[in-house]
Amino acid sequence: MPTYSLDLSDFLDTSFSLFGIKTSLEDYRLAYFLNKQLQTQFERTEKNLEFELNNEKQSYSLFNFEDVYNYNDWFLISNKFTQTNKNNQVADLFTQTNFNFDSINYLIPERKSFDYFIKITGGIKNSLNQELIQKIKSIDFIEAVFEVKPNELKSRDFLIF
Repeated sequence: MPTYSLDLSDFLDTSFSLFGIKTSLEDYRLAYFLNKQLQTQFERTEKNLEFELNNEKQSYSLFNFEDVYNYNDWFLISNKFTQTNKNNQVADLFTQTNFNFDSINYLIPERKSFDYFIKITGGIKNSLNQELIQKIKSIDFIEAVFEVKPNELKSRDFLIF
């Protein structure tokens, strides 16, 4: 009798559109400007996107918009997580030096230049991709917007939730 096995990847839907955004805006301000320009309704989710890597807990802000007319879910995800670490060093026999330093972790390390990602599940027409990019670029303080091919990312699994 043959044995059948299932892989977890058989159940994961990896088909989605992804756009990278480079900006100096805070996440809530970016969500506000996107809502205004794209007629979306991004809302902050109750929980952040959280991971634990190398015994470090990482948390990325997450906004969601459910487009019921086109059957799409939109997510605005931060790509950077800044963590302040304390370091106690003994300078010499009698003094101790305390200082803080920031470490930056990235959700998608191979795309460090992007500050945020917009993930659209359910797919959108390819003809709308350029229109969407142009609308996002028209927002002040947006430096760059690019379409990202999810299949080319090594760490695309972090975007499957």
